[in-house]
Amino acid sequence: MQTRRYPAVVAPFVGMTLLTTALVGCCKNPMEQTKEEAADVGAAPATVSAPPAVAQEDPGPMVTIPAGTLVAGTPCQRIPRITNEELEGINLHLHEFTIDAYPYPNDPAQPPRTGVTRDQAQALCAARGRRLCTELEWERACKGPSNHTYPYGDTFSASKCTGSTTLLRASEQYAACSSAYGVKALYGAVWEWTVSEWGRGGPGGLAAVRGGGHTNPSVRTRCANGQSRSPSETSADLGFRCCGGPINPATVQLSLDKREPLVADVGVDPSLASRLMASLPQDMRKVDGFTPDIDRTWRWHPRDNEEMIVARYRARQDGGRGVFFHPVIFHLCGNSTVRSAKLRGPIAKVFDPTVGTDPQRITLRVETETNQGEVSFTYSYGNVTVQQPEWVKQGNRLDVGADPRIPGVRIRLPGIKRQ
Repeated sequence: MQTRRYPAVVAPFVGMTLLTTALVGCCKNPMEQTKEEAADVGAAPATVSAPPAVAQEDPGPMVTIPAGTLVAGTPCQRIPRITNEELEGINLHLHEFTIDAYPYPNDPAQPPRTGVTRDQAQALCAARGRRLCTELEWERACKGPSNHTYPYGDTFSASKCTGSTTLLRASEQYAACSSAYGVKALYGAVWEWTVSEWGRGGPGGLAAVRGGGHTNPSVRTRCANGQSRSPSETSADLGFRCCGGPINPATVQLSLDKREPLVADVGVDPSLASRLMASLPQDMRKVDGFTPDIDRTWRWHPRDNEEMIVARYRARQDGGRGVFFHPVIFHLCGNSTVRSAKLRGPIAKVFDPTVGTDPQRITLRVETETNQGEVSFTYSYGNVTVQQPEWVKQGNRLDVGADPRIPGVRIRLPGIKRQ
C-alpha cells in the first residue's frame, strides 16, 4: 500500500481550518439555535427545590367555643361582685373561636409555662399558628353556655378550683376546674396573659390577666374576675394559653364613678320610700297599732360604681307618742330591690350614720331607755354584714316609756321576727 504524503504547506492549512472551526463554535451568535436546541424550547424549566417548610409545633388539645352570647361581668343581683373591675352583666355576642384545653404548653402531663412576658407569650402562640386570647374570650370559655358564675356552676365549691402558690403540678392535676365546654385548669394553677388592655381607669399601659385563684377563691375563682399586670412582668404565678380563629373585638371599658362615701338625701323621695317598704317582710310593713314608713335615707358608696341605700325605718304609734326604728341597708338592682342587712331588734333611737377612713364600713349610734351602743355595717364584694351589741341581738321587743301624763302605763311594741 502506498502512503500518501502531503506537501509541507498542507499541515498549517489544516491547523488553521481546525482553529477556525473552534473559533466559530465558541463565538456563535447566542440568539442562533440548533435544531436540537430549538426542540428544547417548549420543555419545562428546571425545577428549583424550595427550602423545606418549618413544621409548626403541635398545639395540643383545643376546644371549639361556638358563637353565642356572653353575659360579661357580674349582674348586679349576684354576690360576690367587684363593681369597679367588672361589667354589670352586659350581653355581648362573640363569634366562634378555639382555645387551648390547658395552659401552655397545653400538655396535661406538664405544668403550665410561667416566667414569660406578654410579648413572649404572644410569640410562643404564634409559633403554633395561634394567638393570645382576649379576656372576654377567656371569660366565655370559663362561663360555658349557661353563663355560670364559676366554671362548674353558680354555687362556690372549695374543692373544685384550688391550687398551691408554691408548687406547680402537671396541668391534669387541675382538670377538675373545668367549664361546661371542657376548658380545664382555669383556676388554681396560674394567672394567664390575655391580649386585652386593662380598661378600668387608672394608669394606662397595663394588661388584663385571668385565672389565678390561689387566695380568696370564692371571689377570685369567678369567671368574671381579673387582674392588671405590667406587660413586661415575668412571674412564677403567671402563664398563658392560646386561642385560634378571628379575634373577637369586644373589650372591657369601665368608667369609674367616684363619689363621696356617704351622702345624706335631702328629704325622702316618696317613690323610693315606697319601693323600699315593698321589699321589707310583711311583719315590718304592717304593725298593729303603728304606722311604719321610711323617714331618712343616705347614699353609701363603699367602692367605685357601687351604691347602697341606708334607710331609717320608723314605726309611729297610732294616736300615741311611741316610736321605734330599724336601720336597714338596701341595694337597688334594676327593677328589683334587695334588702342587704338590718338589725334584729327595734331601737328607740338611731343616730345618723358616719364613715371613717374605710369607706366600706359605716357606724350608727343606737339607744334604748336602758342601753346604748354602736352598730356597724361592713361591705364586702356586694355583701353587707352587721355587727350589733348583744342586747340588740337578744331582744326583739322594745318597751317604750308611756305617755308621762298617764303614770304607770307602758306600751309594749310588737316583736319583729329575727332574721
